[in-house]
Amino acid sequence: MRLMDLLRYGTVAVQCHDNPDADAIASGWALYFYFAHHGKKVRLVYGGPNAIRKSNLVLLTETLRIPIEHVQEPWEAPELLITVDCQYGERNVTRLEGKQIAMIDHHQIAPTSLEYALSEIRPQYGACSTLIWSMLRDEGIDANQCDASAFTVSPDNKDRRLATALYYGLYTDTMKLQEIAHPRDK
Repeated sequence: MRLMDLLRYGTVAVQCHDNPDADAIASGWALYFYFAHHGKKVRLVYGGPNAIRKSNLVLLTETLRIPIEHVQEPWEAPELLITVDCQYGERNVTRLEGKQIAMIDHHQIAPTSLEYALSEIRPQYGACSTLIWSMLRDEGIDANQCDASAFTVSPDNKDRRLATALYYGLYTDTMKLQEIAHPRDK
C-alpha cells in the first residue's frame, strides 16, 4: 500500500494506540502532516482511559506542537481511520469507528488484521517511525524538509520538527538504537 492510495478519502483520522508512546505519536504526526499537506481534513487521535502524562511525551507534544487529541466515544466516523503503530481490533487500541479502515504497523501481523485490505505491516522494522519515514520517501517527501507548521515541503526549509519526532520515535522504540537490524532503521 502507498500513502497516495489513501488520498481518495476526504476525512481522515489517524489513531495511535491507547497510552501512546513516542513512536506512535511521531508516526501518527507524520501521517497527519501528509494528509494535511494534501488538503484533507485530518485528526490525530488516541483513545483509552488515560491522557498522555509521561513527562517526555508531554515535552515531545508541546515542544514540537503535535496536535494530538485524546478522544472518547461518541465519535463521528471519518471516511478513513488509520491505526498507526497498532492494528485495528487488538487489545491495545480502542475500537473507534471508521467507514474504511487502514493499518500501518511494525509489529507481527495479528490474525484480525487479515480482514483488512488496506494495510502496511512490516515487522522487520524496529520502529513504526522507520516505516512511515520509508512511506514518505516513497512519495518523494523528505522529513528533513517538511515545514510542519505550514505543511509545506521546501528544499531550503529549516524546520526539523517532523524529522526530530521520527528520530525520537525510532530511538525510543529500539532501546536507544540498540535493537536496530534493518538497513532502513539505520
